[in-house]
Amino acid sequence: MHGKNKKNALARNLLSSSIALAAVMASTSYAEVETTNTFSGYVKMDTIFSMENDATGGLREQALLTLNADEAKDEEGDLYMSAFESRLNFTSKSTGTPVGDIKAVIEGDMYSGATQNIFNLRHAYFTQGNLTFGQTWSTFMDLGALAETADFGGPAARIFTRQAQIRYTVKMGDNKLDLALEKPKNSVDPTLPDLVANYTAKTGFGHVSAGLLAQSINEDDGTNDDSAMAIAARVSGRVNLGSDNLKFSVISGQGLGGYMNFGDTPAYDFSTGKIELSDQTGFKLAYQHVFSSTLRSTLRYAQTTNEIDGVDLGDFSSIHANVIYNPYKPLSYGAEYIAATKAKTTGNGLAEDRELSRVHLFAKFAF
Repeated sequence: MHGKNKKNALARNLLSSSIALAAVMASTSYAEVETTNTFSGYVKMDTIFSMENDATGGLREQALLTLNADEAKDEEGDLYMSAFESRLNFTSKSTGTPVGDIKAVIEGDMYSGATQNIFNLRHAYFTQGNLTFGQTWSTFMDLGALAETADFGGPAARIFTRQAQIRYTVKMGDNKLDLALEKPKNSVDPTLPDLVANYTAKTGFGHVSAGLLAQSINEDDGTNDDSAMAIAARVSGRVNLGSDNLKFSVISGQGLGGYMNFGDTPAYDFSTGKIELSDQTGFKLAYQHVFSSTLRSTLRYAQTTNEIDGVDLGDFSSIHANVIYNPYKPLSYGAEYIAATKAKTTGNGLAEDRELSRVHLFAKFAF
């Protein structure tokens, strides 16, 4: 009996020691994981006065979007005020996890719905190591080549879209290669994701980026069924000139459709039962001059050409000129002049060129 009690005591001691060791190991492992949650965003008030607007205003009252639909009569002296661009961002970062560093982001604004007062999901993604899962900027974009404008979405010749995607990033020193499978943007009956590759090289003068987009375009209307492969490319970058900088981009290819910022040219035509891909080419050039640590100005010109099956569907062009004052880093005030044109052609059926001329004032506080 005495020997049996000794064995039971030994078993209890071993069990207690094992539980204690497991608890210590668990607490040690947990202590190594550090999670930081941050809440940020900004409040932005926009005041827009259109001296001339030859077409219907729409969501965001942005320059080229307003030139995409007929207006019963020209709008002149039209005032628009809103704070819908105001934004909220939640970011969570965890380091020291058993699977490496993890970052998650959820962000939104109020650009949604008929009255634009519904929370609009911009970003919802997480990264684990070299992988990205969720909705964020398309890999075909070059964020570093975007010019600073008061007009959030209006300039021509810009790839500007957020896509659900799976992305893998290969880092090569200061350079990187991104490979992504993205939600099909332009296919009515998609069977494959959009394939995107983007390489960015940092240089002594700034950076250069090259992107390639491949889309499998499919449509089946119950009578006709056709498919086509659309290929497009982009070269862009930034050149630092002392405290100033020059940003540029050239985009060209087939079936860009919704990838091209606010262009009303579809990715393809299916009226004959066969897919005819559109051809689009766009370029932009922006120069930013820094007067002082609190004052800077940007001048930007952009143009996009559009055609389907050799039919000219009209060029988009836009000019943005602004001055922005930062008396305190999170606080900025700006004024911008915008001029935009959609050219008349026999292919688009316009009776005359559509034109827009406006002044955009804003006040913004980031937190």
